[in-house]
Amino acid sequence: MQIKRLILIGVSLLVAAVTTWVIVYAYIPLGPITIGFGTNFEHFAWSNVVLLFISVAGIMGIWLDYFLDTKFLKS
Repeated sequence: MQIKRLILIGVSLLVAAVTTWVIVYAYIPLGPITIGFGTNFEHFAWSNVVLLFISVAGIMGIWLDYFLDTKFLKS
């Protein structure tokens, strides 16, 4: 069970870091919408970077808890 929990934490943090980096640095125009902001962390504001990172890590943690059945969250 502890190995699953360590995997959950590691994967959540890794996915959050990669997703945050892509959202801040990427700029992909897809017609009427765009993906990302096309800027850097200093211009995006560090507080927004931290909040985005925490949000993505939390969402990934919830879903991985469900799929890995680690029971971090009570049913």
